[in-house]
Amino acid sequence: MTMEPEARKKVLIIDDEDLVRETVILALGHAGFAAEGLADSARAFAHIKQDQPDLVLLDLYMPEVSGWDLCRRLKADPQTKAIPIVMFTGSNETIDVISGISAGAFEYLTKPIDGEVLIAKVRALLAGPRPAPEQP
Repeated sequence: MTMEPEARKKVLIIDDEDLVRETVILALGHAGFAAEGLADSARAFAHIKQDQPDLVLLDLYMPEVSGWDLCRRLKADPQTKAIPIVMFTGSNETIDVISGISAGAFEYLTKPIDGEVLIAKVRALLAGPRPAPEQP
């Protein structure tokens, strides 16, 4: 079941692994989300500020700018701090989980994850209202 276009929530997947990114985009698209992906974490901040997705799925281990650094930067900016960020990574090390949550992530999911579980988590995170971004 898909949602009407005007009700579709935008989800941005930032992952340098093409197969992971494209698989998640496809699964979320079939579930009714407007999903898109970026492989370049260095350009992600500007893209997120401009596009204002409803949720960001973010890999930790990215070339150039790590997921931790991008998350901290997004949470420090008044225009992007209300966007929920989900760390979506292959590491289940306790220190990585703690670091991800401490950087401002709402949730920490480890790969591989069942597509239905991912969709359920995304739906749950997007179910409530999100505060409007602050004006600079």
